[in-house]
Amino acid sequence: MKKNKVKLILLLALFGISSYNYAQTAPFEISIQPFNISCLGGLQSYAFGQHEGKWLIVGGRLDGLHQRQPFSSFDIAGHNNQLIVVDPIAQKKWSAPITSLPASLQEQMSSTNMQFFQEGDYLYCTGCYGYSATASDHVTFKNFTSIKVSEVINAVINQTAFTSFITQITDTEFQVTGGRLKKIDSTFYLLGGQKFMGRYNPMGPNHGPGFTQDY
Repeated sequence: MKKNKVKLILLLALFGISSYNYAQTAPFEISIQPFNISCLGGLQSYAFGQHEGKWLIVGGRLDGLHQRQPFSSFDIAGHNNQLIVVDPIAQKKWSAPITSLPASLQEQMSSTNMQFFQEGDYLYCTGCYGYSATASDHVTFKNFTSIKVSEVINAVINQTAFTSFITQITDTEFQVTGGRLKKIDSTFYLLGGQKFMGRYNPMGPNHGPGFTQDY
């Protein structure tokens, strides 16, 4: 009984010290304020890279949360089929269509929920979900795309060609959407997400056009 009592007293003492430390005033403050860029429209689930204060935005959807009806969910009209460059300080925006790229790049780079990671001047994008004209259906793409951020930003601003600064390889290992791409030392890690094939349907995979879904 005595041992238990001693343990309880020690635990209470430790809890008191911990509470005292947490109660101290922090030497800094954090606050979040909205930052409005009037020339920039709404966009969600995109990939982005940065260079010298400018942002390069790739893919994503223009229509906010996707519709729930299979015939309109993730429709082509909502695809972001442009590369967008933003200077948040100067409040400027530039854009360029991706129609000059090969079909496989156009399809991936106008889709939603890519995994992405920037290392140095290169933005790496994998997978993502969207409509594929090649497959005549909605698919999770199996591509790994490398974008040289500084060159593509300059090309978009100056309205020059950027095709040579974007390369792509294909492998089923990259066929993931909605996950995360991270790197530790020299190894990339593709975490979470799913492989979703077919049109989204909230009623389930066996209703309407149907779909398959593997997490």
